[in-house]
Amino acid sequence: MPSSAGPRHQEWQILQSVARMAGRCEDPLAVLQAALDPVIDLLGAKAGCLKVMAPDELAAPLTVYRGLGPEAAAAAPGDGRYAPLTQHRIEGSSSLTAVLVLAGRRTAKLSRTRVEFLAALLSVIEAAISSHRLKEQANKLSEDLIALQEVNKIISQHIELEDIIQKLVIEAKRLVKTQHCHLFLLDDRSRRLVGSASTQSDDLDIRSLAIDLSEDSPAVAAIREKRVIAEDHLVRADGYGRRLHEQANWRAAIFAPLIAKEEVVGILVCSDNQQERKFKPEEILRAETLAHQAAIALENARLFQVVSRSQKEWETTFDAMQDCVSVHDTTGKLIRANRALARRMKTVPQRLIGMMCSELYAPGEPRGDLCSHMPLLQAEGLSVEEAELPHMGGTFQVSVSPWYDKNNRVVGAIHVAKDVSNEKLLQQKLIQSEKLSAIGELISGIAHELNNPLTGVMGYSQLLQERKDIDERARESLLKINHLAMRCQKIVQNLLSFARKQKPERKPTNVNDILERTLDLRGYELSVNNIMLARELDRGLPSTIADGHQLQQVFLNLITNAEQAMLEAHGRGVLTIRSKTDAQNNRIVVEIQDDGPGIPEKMLTRIFDPFFTTKEVGKGTGLGLSLAYGIIQEHGGAVYARSRPGEGATFVIELPIIAPFAEVPAATPELAPQALKFERQVRGKRALIVDDEQYILDFFVEIFRMFPMEVDTACNGREATEKLMANAYDLVVTDFKMPLMSGRELFQWIRQERPHLAGRTIFITGDTVNAETRSFFEGTASRCIAKPFKIEEIKEVILQTLEGSR
Repeated sequence: MPSSAGPRHQEWQILQSVARMAGRCEDPLAVLQAALDPVIDLLGAKAGCLKVMAPDELAAPLTVYRGLGPEAAAAAPGDGRYAPLTQHRIEGSSSLTAVLVLAGRRTAKLSRTRVEFLAALLSVIEAAISSHRLKEQANKLSEDLIALQEVNKIISQHIELEDIIQKLVIEAKRLVKTQHCHLFLLDDRSRRLVGSASTQSDDLDIRSLAIDLSEDSPAVAAIREKRVIAEDHLVRADGYGRRLHEQANWRAAIFAPLIAKEEVVGILVCSDNQQERKFKPEEILRAETLAHQAAIALENARLFQVVSRSQKEWETTFDAMQDCVSVHDTTGKLIRANRALARRMKTVPQRLIGMMCSELYAPGEPRGDLCSHMPLLQAEGLSVEEAELPHMGGTFQVSVSPWYDKNNRVVGAIHVAKDVSNEKLLQQKLIQSEKLSAIGELISGIAHELNNPLTGVMGYSQLLQERKDIDERARESLLKINHLAMRCQKIVQNLLSFARKQKPERKPTNVNDILERTLDLRGYELSVNNIMLARELDRGLPSTIADGHQLQQVFLNLITNAEQAMLEAHGRGVLTIRSKTDAQNNRIVVEIQDDGPGIPEKMLTRIFDPFFTTKEVGKGTGLGLSLAYGIIQEHGGAVYARSRPGEGATFVIELPIIAPFAEVPAATPELAPQALKFERQVRGKRALIVDDEQYILDFFVEIFRMFPMEVDTACNGREATEKLMANAYDLVVTDFKMPLMSGRELFQWIRQERPHLAGRTIFITGDTVNAETRSFFEGTASRCIAKPFKIEEIKEVILQTLEGSR
């Protein structure tokens, strides 16, 4: 028993020892070595070799030696160079087979029990190999999982494209275990793969590399076929291969395309400079997996860039808007505001967050915290209203539109407040302008109608004064009639001058004359309203360059305001108009002083603001003083008020003194006595007078009877053309406005049919301030006489006309 139990016990100990090593998943070579040594001793050999083969699973057999080298183990049994050798083939229970080579033993055959022992030993070795492989696979899977976790961390923690691509190549190098890793991104415009990131940054400028999609290369093939291509030996061909390989020193590489949403966005290249590097399947799989994750990361980064760019553009546009914009939730609480609104509120947008809609757009109204616009949004979808918002500095048109979520539910409101203060001012100016225009047209028509009878009154009174059979008392009465008619003429001319439409025109102006004309307009009203007028005008006041009609508008407005203030205070008053020269500041100063109730001190700074008025609704627009302020400002001057409550008010207008260009008077020849000169010019001449008013014709007949010339008349333009065709005339005097054929049309006929009389045609009109009439006279250089007129004015114009046409 001992002899037989001893070897069996040894076999059992060997199996237990190898099994323990297998259980610890130690290196298979160490397990083989631990099995070979006791087997050699057990079988009585001096040396040996154990080779385990599994062609389907191992790339190379596992071999261990004791006392033999590879050459001796591979020698034939009869080779004399080595000790006697025996080879034993061992068949295991699986696909594993083993060869046991022994040296120093003469018997070549093993007993059945030894063969069973060796088969059992091979099964234990197979378990050791399997356990070790499983351990390696588990380690690889763990490593792959960690690497993928790192990639996911990159995707989740980094949003900048440059950061992502640089970290991706680092992780790819670590995971695939190649010397370097490179990332190329597809440029759609150039149709090239452009180098973007690389771990080989010390000796390679990856951004200088590009792969044209028209080239024949593994990278392009991987892109085109959308699959991973592993090249163990890259051929250095001409073109792509030579240029790229020389720069990057690639000998072997894995080309993994980056595919996102079925579209290729780039390629991951894991390269090695070892000649004919053999890539394992798991390495290729890792590269493919990493490329897939990289594609997702890059797509997310690009989407983030697009969203970020869109957000920045939106924010820039939002803050660049001149209108005030705010976004509110369903309770009216502000959650977003642009810079324009913040400027109006004199703060920054962040400090407006949380304010209620009513605080911004309805301050002071008892609306609570709820946004009053929300119910309107539910029903109408849009709300537009106009509101005075003093805390925002003006009148605003507030439009409110609903804010919807992706489910088309109202989740808030968007308020847009547009400042319409200037538009309101312009609208009021337009209304005022239209009113003035209508008044001007009315005045123009009335003045024209008044000028005709005034012409008769003044003319006949002058004719009667020329008669020798009139006594002195009658002559004085006629003189009074003429003076009163001239006063009416002056009033009418001032009305026409004030109401006429014209472009601003600045020319040498005497401010005192404008004040006098303005006072003539209001003189009667001031008198009947028991307002005493005190003139303190500096008669040495210099002229200045100004628009007289605009200044008259300013003076008339201030005088009217003063008149109304005094009447409302005590039904009478004293109005003082003062002008003087401020030589030190080179200014003309005009003061309009009343003894009315005065202006409260707190209002003195606001009276020139648009729409500000202390009058009742319907009695003032609040535009008069603001327009006056604007006119004086345009003239480079200043207007302000001084006042104390109960002591009246004084409005002060300061105008700069602007000297006109000096005019050199033309030398005039010494004239003969005017009466003798006129008589010589008109003697024997024949004149045609054309007017639709018979008393005007009669008046001209009476006048021309005083001249040594013949006179003929026509009551309209058509009758005048008939007489012009039938008779020869030296002078034509015609009214400008007539029925059937106007003076303008008659003049056009004369220029065509009697051109020699075009320069001898004189117009008479009652509306010389009409823009169309003035334009015609200026364009034709025709002379005209304004109704009503003096006999001396008629004689002077006739003389100039006859002299000018010689």
